[in-house]
Amino acid sequence: MPGQSAPVVVAGGKLLCGHAGQIAVVTVSTRLTVGAKGVLLLGQEKDLAFLPPTPPPPPPLTPCTHVTMDNPPKPAPCITKAATTGTLATKLTVGGIAVLLKTTTGTTTTVVPNPVLPKDSTWSVSDPGQTRLLAM
Repeated sequence: MPGQSAPVVVAGGKLLCGHAGQIAVVTVSTRLTVGAKGVLLLGQEKDLAFLPPTPPPPPPLTPCTHVTMDNPPKPAPCITKAATTGTLATKLTVGGIAVLLKTTTGTTTTVVPNPVLPKDSTWSVSDPGQTRLLAM
């Protein structure tokens, strides 16, 4: 949505993979906070695995359902790649690094051998974790 403001993603926000798996945002920058929650910067969204956290948070997050072609199938969870450049904030940065928005998207892959094809999928922000700070 070029030209429209969207909520900035903060700690506790959630990402969703193309197989309906969810992960909570944990690694953030505390140089800018919203309600005491740090913001997610470009680069911090990369290489996150859609695996269930231990211990699971209340309410529990949905794990990625991607599997291998083995018999029986084994989990082949998605791993995030970098965000798509055109979906990042252009007017708000922290130390010159773009923040991620509710509208940010990217692609995923899996490193598990023999996955059900296609190996790659997408990720998006399902919950930014706050609605107070908007950016474009």
